[in-house]
Amino acid sequence: MRRCIAVGLVAVLGCGHKHDKEGGHSDHHSADTELPAQSATVWTDRTELFVENKPLIVGTETGFAAHVTIDATGKPVTAGSATLTLTMSGGEPLEGIATAPASPGIFRPTLTPTKPGKCELKMSITSPQLTDAFVIGPCEVFATEAAARAAVKEEPEVPGRITYLKEQAWKTDFTTIAATERDLQDGVRATGEIRPVAGKEAQLTAPAAGRVSLVSPAPILGMPVKKDQVLATITPRVTGGTDRPTISSDVTAAEAEAAAARTELERAQRLVAAQAAAPKAVDEATTRVKIAEARLSGARGRLGQFDAGARGTGGGRVFQVRAPVDGTLVSIEAASGQGVEEGQTLFTVIDLDRVWLVARVFEADVPKVENAQAAWFAIDGYDQPFTVDASNGKLVTVGRVVDPQTRTVPVIFEVDNTAGKLRIGNFTKTVIATGAPRKALAIPDSAIVEDAGRSVAFVMVEGESFERRPLRLGIRANGWSEVLEGVERGERVVTKGAYEVKLASASGSVPAHGHAH
Repeated sequence: MRRCIAVGLVAVLGCGHKHDKEGGHSDHHSADTELPAQSATVWTDRTELFVENKPLIVGTETGFAAHVTIDATGKPVTAGSATLTLTMSGGEPLEGIATAPASPGIFRPTLTPTKPGKCELKMSITSPQLTDAFVIGPCEVFATEAAARAAVKEEPEVPGRITYLKEQAWKTDFTTIAATERDLQDGVRATGEIRPVAGKEAQLTAPAAGRVSLVSPAPILGMPVKKDQVLATITPRVTGGTDRPTISSDVTAAEAEAAAARTELERAQRLVAAQAAAPKAVDEATTRVKIAEARLSGARGRLGQFDAGARGTGGGRVFQVRAPVDGTLVSIEAASGQGVEEGQTLFTVIDLDRVWLVARVFEADVPKVENAQAAWFAIDGYDQPFTVDASNGKLVTVGRVVDPQTRTVPVIFEVDNTAGKLRIGNFTKTVIATGAPRKALAIPDSAIVEDAGRSVAFVMVEGESFERRPLRLGIRANGWSEVLEGVERGERVVTKGAYEVKLASASGSVPAHGHAH
């Protein structure tokens, strides 16, 4: 179990708030004689425990408010039991069990110590949602209330501390993460766009003017299609020589012309042999045969082309519009019954299994990316950036022409998209990796908030207590930012819900710091 324990004393102010019997917070004034409360925050790999209690006194039942949060989602544990264990030095353990949450996320076990001295607190949670164990840390049982009051002093309010209650966080999208060292790699920043791979986009056009009939069931946007799959048929117009009877008559006429030309050639050859005509008569007749045969070949070709794309017989012949490649149907620009002209676009099919990331790099940065091997890019709507490296993509090309308007050069990566998350036309914020990776203390970009012109993060110093920390940042790469100043290793920063904490710091509507039980 990974332990990050924050143990401290939290003063109960005259206007402070406390957890009521139902586990909520109230704003009743506390008595002057109340003892300060103690609190601790413990994290495991899966769970956060924030526990509050009054000092432990021999013979006095002490209630604990254990707030249990699932770390990955930021949501409370809403079912199960909690077992609190107090172990005295060299003594038998004392247990307090809460068989169910008093309210969502808050378990309320109690303990009545029997002797004074140093001790240790642990807690375990058994729930359908998770099972986990926590070492809360060292504690002390006092012989009398007077001894407790003498040892446990009120702490002054820390300037700049922000209170944001668990009950508030659980109702929002709220998570935290510890600042840790990561491998970061600097890079060149650019805007980009997701585009089809060259040769993997096909526009299906009408082979002839006519009326469209979509196949049944009708094609649907986003559906996968296979090569040669029929998407529609076109019944050609009986005008302009594009129907089969007209083309067939053209073939017949061309055959007759060719036959007549051959007959004329044979006659010319006989006349020349009998010396009844000049030799050039054969040459002229031969030329006429070649012309007639060329016309016949063309007419037969048109008839064969018509029959290759048509099915049926007689007047029911139609053209079939087939997908030329495997891919995804991304546009439908015709409806059943619609009249179309020859060459009009009907469908667009794109193979989306691999796509291009086209980044526009300023000309001054082009030398840095000539041999790029990796990149990462962010798309609005996705929490995590996408990575391009040798495992899922490659550099295709670095452009050789500078756009005169933007002074940029296209740098193209091919990216695996079998998961289907990338869409043609997606706008990207791209970083193309340059240089070697290095270790650096880092936090997610989602933890960084722009506040009054500065980059800041909100650090959880205890379960319901936060600090606003101005940051000095270094490398920003792959969704993470190097922290040069402002956050220490192991401190937890708010990754989701930072804006709500910022509002809490400005509104003054959140209850003042301090709890009592």
